[in-house]
Amino acid sequence: MTVVSPYIVPLGTIIDVEDQKTWEPVSLFATNDEKKLEDIAVDDEIAPKRRMTIAEGLRPLLASMRLFGLYFNRRSEDAGDDLNTKSQKWNASAIYGATVVILLWMNAVRMLSGFTQRDTFGVLLFGKLIIVIWTIQCAVSQTVFYAACFTGRLAVVFRQPLDDSCAGHARKFSTFKAVVSWSIIMLGSAFFTYGLFFSDGAKDSMFLAPLQSHIVISNPLIPRVIVYFFLFYLLSAYTFSHTITFVLAMLFSHQFKKVNKELGSCLDNQQRQVSDLDIETFRQKHQEISMNVSHVDDCLMFSNASAFCCQLSCVIISLYMLIFYHSYITDLVFVSGYTFWLILSLLGLTLTAAGGITVHHHVSLFTVSLIYRSVIYRPKLSKLKSRSSSS
Repeated sequence: MTVVSPYIVPLGTIIDVEDQKTWEPVSLFATNDEKKLEDIAVDDEIAPKRRMTIAEGLRPLLASMRLFGLYFNRRSEDAGDDLNTKSQKWNASAIYGATVVILLWMNAVRMLSGFTQRDTFGVLLFGKLIIVIWTIQCAVSQTVFYAACFTGRLAVVFRQPLDDSCAGHARKFSTFKAVVSWSIIMLGSAFFTYGLFFSDGAKDSMFLAPLQSHIVISNPLIPRVIVYFFLFYLLSAYTFSHTITFVLAMLFSHQFKKVNKELGSCLDNQQRQVSDLDIETFRQKHQEISMNVSHVDDCLMFSNASAFCCQLSCVIISLYMLIFYHSYITDLVFVSGYTFWLILSLLGLTLTAAGGITVHHHVSLFTVSLIYRSVIYRPKLSKLKSRSSSS
């Protein structure tokens, strides 16, 4: 997603070397207002309001990801908050996710057999290059999300509470993103259905390899059905990995904006004279969000890197093919399919870049320095100006 500034040093972090406990980011999304005990009125009849976690706010997206083995939780219900007490047994979700990862990598290796000595520089070769690059990218994304779920790193972030201002927005935003993701999957599946079953075998050498490219069979209906299910899983891995990464980036950006807004209002109310305690509070909030961004980035950096490189390659190849070989593509559905593929690659590339740029803008050292200057140096400048005017 982004790289956290190395000048930010975590505060309040305790490293237990002997017990070798797994580091866990602190809770940052819930606003904890510290008050004295004597100022708090306790009423036993009123139950404390439970805050919505990120997993509950993103439930529509996570439920869709569970269907394809992209997300699961290995922690047992009585495990508590400590990752070291989670159940180490393989549950059904973990086995299902591992099976999907293995099958997608086998499919990626299978697609490499689609290249033959008869291939020439043209539309068919470009189509094979695009599908091979795309299958490798989807397999990498599926593997990265499986590893993040299996180690519990993704669950650490998802079980953090959301503040009230972000909870309702997160549910609506995730529902909208889930609907858009499923619409893209259905539309892509429709193009794949036409290419596999209604194009008179025009794409068999591309999708059914090594069948019809090295081994020719008369009735490839069953291989087409099997390949169609593979393509459906590939579309889900491609779409939902981009969506959840972008949603997490927007959540972190919302928290950064909230801290900056609170700092700005504090400066306006106190005429740019903020106490050392308030300065330390804002610095710790900013630092906690940066630590969580770094934690998510460690989990998903390989997925983001592969998505950027593979999609950039697909965009270049698709543009070259549509510009210089459009006369060779006579089928209107194929023209629409290649255009849809180009738009989808550009959209995925935009989401990957936009998420990283947005978060990096807030977490960068420049932003932190700008905040500190507005808090620390401007009061000093105002004092120097007042002294110079009085003298």
